[in-house]
Amino acid sequence: MNKKPDEYIQEPYTRILIPNGDGTYSAEILEFSGCFADGNTADEAMKNLSEAAKSWIEACLEQGLEIPEPFMNQDFGGKVALRLPRSLHRQAVRFAERDGISLNQFLVSAIAARIGAEDSFARIMNKFEQRISTAALNIVSIQAYQTFGLLQRANLPTGFRQVDQSISSFPTKATRTATEVYQNA
Repeated sequence: MNKKPDEYIQEPYTRILIPNGDGTYSAEILEFSGCFADGNTADEAMKNLSEAAKSWIEACLEQGLEIPEPFMNQDFGGKVALRLPRSLHRQAVRFAERDGISLNQFLVSAIAARIGAEDSFARIMNKFEQRISTAALNIVSIQAYQTFGLLQRANLPTGFRQVDQSISSFPTKATRTATEVYQNA
């Protein structure tokens, strides 16, 4: 069964509302990494969150990604016994007082921020690794073509000419490896 974004939004996803120091509000759905919204009032932030969640769901569905299931309230009661050093407790209370929120609200927002940051970092690193791999493969390909005289510099597209000029002045292990592969073929 293919659900529509409006049907997903009706499910019991974990929504959190965080008051900001400037009197505005931020809201996010914990199960939807990176799905958040802001508003001048709590109601506006939650309304904006629903719209952002619909867009988030549509983007995932268009890319063929699975929509995460809601955290089940039966398995998670929402209460955690937390032991921490006195110095950390004191500092957390000071931050909460500075922000004009309860210690509980501060801890919830701090945990949510960390979880969101971890997810974002993992996605960024994955994209970075893909781009580095592609760039390395392009450099090895150009070096291999040059090494075997299969490619004239005049035939290189402009972007490759710049890469070619920057890498042609030094031999690389990748070039030696490409040469070995070619000679053993």
